[in-house]
Amino acid sequence: MASSTRLVTDSFPKTKKDRPINQKLKQSKAKDVIHQKDQKETKDQELNLEKALLVLKEFDLDSEYGPCIGITRLERWERAEEYGLYPPREVKSIILQHPNDTTFTEWYVAILLFFSVFCIVP
Repeated sequence: MASSTRLVTDSFPKTKKDRPINQKLKQSKAKDVIHQKDQKETKDQELNLEKALLVLKEFDLDSEYGPCIGITRLERWERAEEYGLYPPREVKSIILQHPNDTTFTEWYVAILLFFSVFCIVP
């Protein structure tokens, strides 16, 4: 007797119908991919803002460009440029990118934010 090695699936072709469950899975996977891209973009933006604030903080703490009390960062940068002290152009571009945000235009706001976030007061 010859043994038959045929399967049921050999006679009937496999067909996968688009069921509502399968469509929901496809949609949820697409939403997850979009959500992951959005999260990555927001993380990149946060890192860029942190780097920008770090550059501004270094500018604030560098006494080479003159005193910073009573004037904005842009005024201090322009004064340093006027006296030929060659302040970093990156500082001016960061300030001009955020003209209405006091975190970027005023030095004392950034210092207060820094101490409120990183220093724990008992």
